[in-house]
Amino acid sequence: MTKTKAWAAAMTLVAAGMAAAEEAATKPPLSPVELQAARSELRDPSEAKAVDAARRIAEDLSPAATDAILDELAIGAPPRVQAELLAGLAERKDPRAYDVLAHYAQNRNPQLRKKAIVALAALPDAEKPRVEPALIAALSDPSEDVRAAGARALATREAHDDKRSPAVEDALVKLLAHHDGVAVEALGALGGPGTARRLGELFGQIPDGLLASTFSELLHRNDFGPDPIRLEVVKAIGKLTGPEATNALRDYVTETESDKQRPSRAEAKKLIELRGAQ
Repeated sequence: MTKTKAWAAAMTLVAAGMAAAEEAATKPPLSPVELQAARSELRDPSEAKAVDAARRIAEDLSPAATDAILDELAIGAPPRVQAELLAGLAERKDPRAYDVLAHYAQNRNPQLRKKAIVALAALPDAEKPRVEPALIAALSDPSEDVRAAGARALATREAHDDKRSPAVEDALVKLLAHHDGVAVEALGALGGPGTARRLGELFGQIPDGLLASTFSELLHRNDFGPDPIRLEVVKAIGKLTGPEATNALRDYVTETESDKQRPSRAEAKKLIELRGAQ
């Protein structure tokens, strides 16, 4: 499945985080004395030393370390220290962290808001009634990085949820209608035939480039609809102008090379020829 560089980079970070979590799980927890010493170092005049102490606490997955993180975040600390502690909460998936994370999701520092959104997204499915509104709210954040984190989090959670939430798609479509490209990959990852039809009704309201990119993301998915649905999406792309539409058609032809008899592929080739594309 083709992804934009931003989406691919995000997935790389997720993989790195999972690897770090596995490594941390093999480490012995800090002793009570070591944990207390690390907490004291969080307020060291040397920021490097304080950040290192925060990292040691974050890597300790014991209940005592979780309690320490929650306490320290409630007290406050320098931004880099808070960032390390928030990252540590993302690995724990502890429902008790919700209130602290919801608070940091409103922090004036965009990097801390992003860390909080990522950690909120990791909370158990049982927390969905509280987590989902917070992630949707992140789509209105002034920082593109935070909006992107919210969109990725919603797409990831929805993709693994048997009961899809209409509110999530509504929020992402609204974001796309505001000409915000961070919704493209998320809609492409969780959308279905109904999503494609809905977007088709928004021609002229959403820039052609964003629509073409979203349709392209849908077509990249192996689980997206039977070929008659794909054919309709290809025809919808054919109505759009700009290089993104042409690139979407080209990509689809390339990706369906092994199934040359597919009607949707034949339609894409025809549309490329009509555009005079080489």
